Amino acid sequence: MNSELDLSYLEEVTGGSSEMIVEMLRLFVKDTPDQLSNLEKNVKDGDWDAVRAEAHKLKPTFQYVGMDDTHMLVADLETKARNREQIERMPELVESIKRNFNEALTSFEIKIKELSS
Repeated sequence: MNSELDLSYLEEVTGGSSEMIVEMLRLFVKDTPDQLSNLEKNVKDGDWDAVRAEAHKLKPTFQYVGMDDTHMLVADLETKARNREQIERMPELVESIKRNFNEALTSFEIKIKELSS
C-alpha cells in the first residue's frame, strides 16, 4: 500500500477547496468501516446480490481518494458476486480491502488535520 495519498481527483472536482476535500475525506473515513462490515457480513451470509450492491456503492469511493489498487479489488469482488464465480476467494478479497483501508486510515486522518488548519 502506497502511503502517499493521491487526492488529485478530489482536488479537481472540488476546485482545490480544502473545506470540500476535508468534508469528503471525513465522510470516507466515517462511512467506509460500516460499508466494509456490511460487505463482510454479506459474504459470510452468502448474499451475493447484497455483496454486489455494496461493492458497487463502495467502488468509486476508493477511486475518489486515489486508492486505485483497492478500487480494483472492490471491482473484482463486485464482478465475482454478480457472476457467482470464485466465491471461495471473496473472504480473502474483503480482507485485502479492509487491510488496505486500515493501512491508509492514518494518512487520511493526517491529511484531514493538515487541510483543516
